[in-house]
Amino acid sequence: MRQILIILTSAVFFLSSCKSKSGETVSPVIAPVTEAVFASGHIESSGQFTLTALNDGYITDVPVEEGDTVTAGQLIFKQDNAAAAVQQQAATENLVIANKNAASNSAVLQQLQEQLNTALEKQSTDKVQLERMQRLYATNSVAKIDLDNAALTYKSSDNNVSAIQQNISATKLTLEQSVINSRSQQQTAAINSGYYSLKSPGNYTVYTLLKRKGDLVRKGDALAILGNSKTLVISLSVDEASIAKIQLGQKVLVELNTEKGKTYYASVTKIYPLFDTQSQAYKVDAGFEGNNPPLINGTLLQANIIVAKKDKALLIPRSCLSADGKVLVKNKKKTDTISIQTGIVSTDWVEVIKGVTISDKLIKTY
Repeated sequence: MRQILIILTSAVFFLSSCKSKSGETVSPVIAPVTEAVFASGHIESSGQFTLTALNDGYITDVPVEEGDTVTAGQLIFKQDNAAAAVQQQAATENLVIANKNAASNSAVLQQLQEQLNTALEKQSTDKVQLERMQRLYATNSVAKIDLDNAALTYKSSDNNVSAIQQNISATKLTLEQSVINSRSQQQTAAINSGYYSLKSPGNYTVYTLLKRKGDLVRKGDALAILGNSKTLVISLSVDEASIAKIQLGQKVLVELNTEKGKTYYASVTKIYPLFDTQSQAYKVDAGFEGNNPPLINGTLLQANIIVAKKDKALLIPRSCLSADGKVLVKNKKKTDTISIQTGIVSTDWVEVIKGVTISDKLIKTY
């Protein structure tokens, strides 16, 4: 990638400047100038993404073909899910059992309720006996030890009732927790089973099928590339030295590899902030202005991003400028060294902001 300078002026200026040699003098000229950043790239559909496998397994069905338009929820790949189906069935049956055990008429809770009823009857009997002993003791008809024994018996039966009631509450809580866990396992199994049916998340075009029926895939393997064919995006790679010049809305001149010599117009729509270490460039998106040309996804292209443009600029050949930003100006019989302020700079031309005028005679240094 490189930065280029487009100068629109007469052929006489180009020829006279290019023919001058080192040591000869040239004069600045005023001409329209446009600075552009070169970028290579390709066409891709808007929202293009790679569909990946969510589980390991063999592909048993691929009901679509490349180029098909799919709708949201439409099946694209189906994997063998025999093991997942067994797990889902087991989880469903466990949930049924858990619900039965947690029901109020379940065998577990009925048995505890019977124990509670028996304990309540004994508690009532022991209470009546204690009250009888208290009356008899008040008339000195029984000994103190008989009253104490009756009190201990009642306290024991009362504690037994409380223990059974607490056991019932704890058992209900355990059974309810079992229902929650079983329901969670059943829902998880159902979700996992659904992962074996890869469906389209929206309305897209199938561009590439990367796997076929019978292929063994692992979780995370790429299966297909999908995208929105109605909206095409120009994906460009811009080098580190030029990315600071790129701004949203800048005009882009695009030449497709399939249509050499023809220019399409676009504008910058997105600048990605992350440097791509693989391509050693920054990614920039552009959108076509007007209707999209008849393109195939993946078409390669070259583009010039217009980053600066002036109708009138004072230009000098690059060969007149030294490495430290100075030029040699011939002034009658002497030569002056002058520092200049530059604007747009390319490999051949330099825009002068301040330092020389159009009437000055500059000496080429190489």
